[in-house]
Amino acid sequence: MARAFVLAVAVSLAIACGPSAVVAQPAPQPPTFATSGDQAFDEWRDDFTRRAVARGRDPAVLGRLLSGIRVDDRVIELDQRQPEFVSPVWDYVTNRVTENRIAGGRALKNEIGGTLRDVEQRYGVPSGIILGIWGLESNYGEAALNWDAQTALATLAFEGRRRAQFETYLMALAEMVERGLADQAQLRSSWAGALGQPQFMPDVYLSTAVDWDNDGHRDIWTNRGDVAASIGNYLQDRGWRAGEPVFDEVRLPNGFDYALADGTMRSVSDWQQRGVTRVEGGVWPADQRDLQAQLFLPAGAQGPALLLHHNFAVIRRYNNSDRYALVVALLARAMDGRGGLVQSWPRQIGALNRDQTVELQTLLNGLGYDAGAVDGLFGSGTRRAVRAFQADTQLPADGFPTLALLDQVRARSGVAVEPPRAPRGLDRRGVRELQRLLNRLGYGAGTADGVIGSRTRDAIRAFERAQGMEVRGRATDVVLERARASAG
Repeated sequence: MARAFVLAVAVSLAIACGPSAVVAQPAPQPPTFATSGDQAFDEWRDDFTRRAVARGRDPAVLGRLLSGIRVDDRVIELDQRQPEFVSPVWDYVTNRVTENRIAGGRALKNEIGGTLRDVEQRYGVPSGIILGIWGLESNYGEAALNWDAQTALATLAFEGRRRAQFETYLMALAEMVERGLADQAQLRSSWAGALGQPQFMPDVYLSTAVDWDNDGHRDIWTNRGDVAASIGNYLQDRGWRAGEPVFDEVRLPNGFDYALADGTMRSVSDWQQRGVTRVEGGVWPADQRDLQAQLFLPAGAQGPALLLHHNFAVIRRYNNSDRYALVVALLARAMDGRGGLVQSWPRQIGALNRDQTVELQTLLNGLGYDAGAVDGLFGSGTRRAVRAFQADTQLPADGFPTLALLDQVRARSGVAVEPPRAPRGLDRRGVRELQRLLNRLGYGAGTADGVIGSRTRDAIRAFERAQGMEVRGRATDVVLERARASAG
């Protein structure tokens, strides 16, 4: 009887106190880790896992992902490396819109053409655009993924420059494993933690990756249908407009105001009224005259002129670079059997390296033109400052920086303009570097042995000719600097 009474009381208390009195469980505890040998990293890792568990991540998954991880110094080096040389736009484009990449895309299209057609029908994104992104991101899956994603992401989060961003990616990676979307052995990535053939960050994978063949896995590492559909879904989700062009190459009339290339969107009809015409001739189709477009001069007044449409900006959502979007569109054209740009690149005007861009920004700021941060990167603020300087000095206000422009800014600032120095010959170490770069760029300089033979000279001449340089066939610091810039 007493036992029954106690049980009745317990039941009554449970009812009165609610379900929590019966099923209350201790809060999940974060995993414990062996030391990595780096106290600061261990402190960050332990704090991150506590916060991740508090936000609902599975301690067991976090324990498996982060056990044994150490800071990867190579990842930090790649993240922090600021190249001394910045490729001119013409090098960036021609080094990526290559016959090999075009042929690879066409071969893949022949292999999985039916899948690509179905993906295009489902998402409205042309197969050429999908292949262009695929080729740039991973060379159609042939590029090596040399890192474990959790190591790369944890290293970059710990490093701290973009801690919140990479902690978010690491949280998403843990969620992928918890939900069985990918197992730990699959999580191969770039040094920045980008996953699989389309190079998705983990949060993008969660929201955008597609299981095209309905096999229960969103496999962007090995399944071509999943890769193609995931890229198509990404672009559709970011606003791709089926049937609309990416860009039109155009001709500008004599006396055109280049300052109109300032990012302002105008209708195609408006541009027509300003004398802008299609480079291939003829008028725009009636259904395109109301489309909005901005004028883009990727190499200034002497280079190609493009009207960029809405879909160009959508490609930029994949990689926030005008050059990247242009390459994707040009690869798509090539794979569809269409030609590239009609207007040639003005290689003869030269381009600024990072140090020269820093000098330009410093001098423009000193003259009151507000080029923004002095970082050696030619962004929109510097472009506006250059355009304002050009307008004030009666130059074509195309916003494009050249060596000649830098000399004019120097003169206006009272800085002595140095005469061009004579090229200097390279020592054996420099010749080896030049040979390696020329081989990498496809010029066939032979063995990188530091010896200047006939094959190396022929490669230098071919490179100089392609760059619009004086063809001399000599291994000089000027040729080496240009090769570094071309190799990106």
